[in-house]
Amino acid sequence: MNRLLSLTAILFVYLSASVSAQNFLVVDQNAWPGKLISIRGNNTTHVWQRGPLNDRLVAKIQSLTSQNDGSIAFVSGLDRSIITLGPGGEGELHQGGYLARQVRTDENGDLYWSGLETPQNENPLPDGFIYRRRAVDGQVETVLTFSQSLVERDWWGAFDVRGGQIFVATAKTPAKIYRLDNSIPTLIATVPFPISSIRFESSNSILAADGRGRIYRVADLQQPQQAEVVVQREFPIVDFLRVP
Repeated sequence: MNRLLSLTAILFVYLSASVSAQNFLVVDQNAWPGKLISIRGNNTTHVWQRGPLNDRLVAKIQSLTSQNDGSIAFVSGLDRSIITLGPGGEGELHQGGYLARQVRTDENGDLYWSGLETPQNENPLPDGFIYRRRAVDGQVETVLTFSQSLVERDWWGAFDVRGGQIFVATAKTPAKIYRLDNSIPTLIATVPFPISSIRFESSNSILAADGRGRIYRVADLQQPQQAEVVVQREFPIVDFLRVP
């Protein structure tokens, strides 16, 4: 597959300080191989797509995050690897654990990802894991695991992290957002749309993708009914990265 624009174009979109809050890098759920898509106002541009892979990696992109060095980290959602994308192209940062579903970066540069196996033979969803790769030394560790029974058996990996505090979100409508305290979920909000990915803008406001083509902003989690649509496209946006 040909790459649609050079990697330089991705980094320009990501690092540009003049763009508005309406500009994002997003992931199309259905794209194969996986693509990164720039949304700048009304314009939608494919900026990069995955090239040939080894047999162990799945050629999708399910989730992405920025790193402190300006590179991007992403996962396919269907294998166990964390991939980085920088000026040298793709590189495997880590491999192992459960299927890597979603990836996030904490304020101190630590990289987190959620792990969750696909249920087999109509079995219920298995319990979830959160992993962390420490920025200071590259050490990878399991941060916590928690029971699906405590989140209505509806967690498919959507999470965010702020200052080491983990938040998870369920998938169905209405979606529920929980704070994890020592692996115990505490409900903090219920929103009137499904959630495939979530990012906190502050302690009380979020951006969230519904996995269908919309990104919502909830400015006040105490008033989730006032959610506004900030992006709407015809393809299913499964995750996003707001350009600063």
